[in-house]
Amino acid sequence: MNEQPLSERTTTKPLWRRWVVAAIKFAFLALVLAFVAQTFRDGLRDLYQQKLTFSWSHLVAACVAYALAQLTMGVFWRRVLAAIGRPTKLTEALSTYYISQPGKYVPGKASVILIRATRLHSAAMRSGEHADYKTSLVAAGASSFYETLCFMSVGAILAAGLIPLVDGTDELRWLTPASLALALICLAPAAPPAFRWLLGRFTASSGRAELRDRLRQSLGYDLAAYGVLSALGAWCLLSVFLWLTAEAIGMAGGRGVADLPFWTLAATLPTAAGFVSLLPAGIGVREAVSLAVLAPVLGDGGAVAVTAASRLLGVATEVAVCASLLVGEFLRQRRRNAPTRETP
Repeated sequence: MNEQPLSERTTTKPLWRRWVVAAIKFAFLALVLAFVAQTFRDGLRDLYQQKLTFSWSHLVAACVAYALAQLTMGVFWRRVLAAIGRPTKLTEALSTYYISQPGKYVPGKASVILIRATRLHSAAMRSGEHADYKTSLVAAGASSFYETLCFMSVGAILAAGLIPLVDGTDELRWLTPASLALALICLAPAAPPAFRWLLGRFTASSGRAELRDRLRQSLGYDLAAYGVLSALGAWCLLSVFLWLTAEAIGMAGGRGVADLPFWTLAATLPTAAGFVSLLPAGIGVREAVSLAVLAPVLGDGGAVAVTAASRLLGVATEVAVCASLLVGEFLRQRRRNAPTRETP
């Protein structure tokens, strides 16, 4: 029996199935928004407990630094996609990367991959490709996993090296072995031989064994070196973001941009610890480690304020960029469809 063409199957999809798909997407979006709102509420509650002075110029600059840090890793993610045989336009890759960020607040850490896979699949269909969704899911999962491991392993290594060097953090020396362990946990699977082996296991178990050789050949040391450089740039920008956030609320404690190693330690160690915890966006673990790093220098009040403000400002930046991109896509789609609706 001849298989029904893909175009015919998609055009004759039952109405009830389209409603079910739409309902699932709406429920997923509502779930993401609910967890983002909870993060906002937690951050605001902590901020209200502190007497803060705001500098709007520093707040805006902090948001820009945060967005640029994600831009750096978004460019690297696009390079990984190209390496595994899924070349994507720069604008499409970056918009997908930014739009997927709120998904990390949903438990399970799979929402980011699902958002990216859906958008990659839609982009492939618009360009005339007939790639199935499972292939897009494998590409999104493999590329996201590799990009995240590169980012976190560099952050954990930076934290381990900075703890003995940063003044005023003598009480944190005991965290050096922990940060080295975090670096090993992130770095071991990110090494090209180990990651190629993991990809082989994953593609075989997912029914996509034909991708194994291509993926193994494309992920080499040159891509890993590019990932390390991208992660270093992103962490520098996140360190600047943390400093600007502290300056914006008047809680920098006299530590300026010249103390970038301190701010880098305060940015890297909590984030790496939160990642290993497997909790949504490292909630709880990230804040606890941040307080341990900041409190000896900024005091308990300053540590609470900077930790809460940085979390709140980071989420606000992600939501603002995501919303602006989605609104822009909606308006462009509406303009493209306008002539079709007007044609009799």
